[in-house]
Amino acid sequence: MRNIAILALLMVALAVQAQVTDDIYATKQGDDVQLSVITPAKPDKTTKQEQKAREKRLKERVDSLGHAKAAAALERGYWVLLADRINVGYTGYTAAGLNGNSNFIFQQAGEGMIQTAFNQASPGLNGMGGMTLQGNVSGVKMSVDKKGNIHYAYSIFSQDISAQVDVMVYAGTDYAQAVIDPTFSGPRITVSGRLVPYIRPRQ
Repeated sequence: MRNIAILALLMVALAVQAQVTDDIYATKQGDDVQLSVITPAKPDKTTKQEQKAREKRLKERVDSLGHAKAAAALERGYWVLLADRINVGYTGYTAAGLNGNSNFIFQQAGEGMIQTAFNQASPGLNGMGGMTLQGNVSGVKMSVDKKGNIHYAYSIFSQDISAQVDVMVYAGTDYAQAVIDPTFSGPRITVSGRLVPYIRPRQ
């Protein structure tokens, strides 16, 4: 009789152990367990010199792409020079750190525009301390010198403006300088900044 009781207890113990095992290992319907396994990062063995060389190569690649885009934009005649610096020749006035969205030169095929906005106390011609002049473009000439600099020249004229514009995009970059020489009167203006593709939205 005692043996039967012991056997019964042993069977109950085995059943309980089996249930615990099921609870630990079994995947029940409705369980939604998502594990995020973290793999330790491998130590970066790149030296500072190698890192600088890598950054230099990346910058050269980006600059080269920008130069190619600027060249293509000039070739098509749809571009904008976003000015970050403007120098007014006769007065020697220089404005730096400008907003390219309001200080620019652009060409849209046969149409061109030159705008400055110095935000001075004087409202200027356009109410922003500068001028906004629009005219027709003609006589476009484009060439590349031995150093790889792109030269782009044209005339722009209207009732408001008559000037010769000479643009140079520096080799390997999209950074450019444009010299604006009024045909009749007014100071020479030198505009510097990035030259990028641009198509003006129709108004």
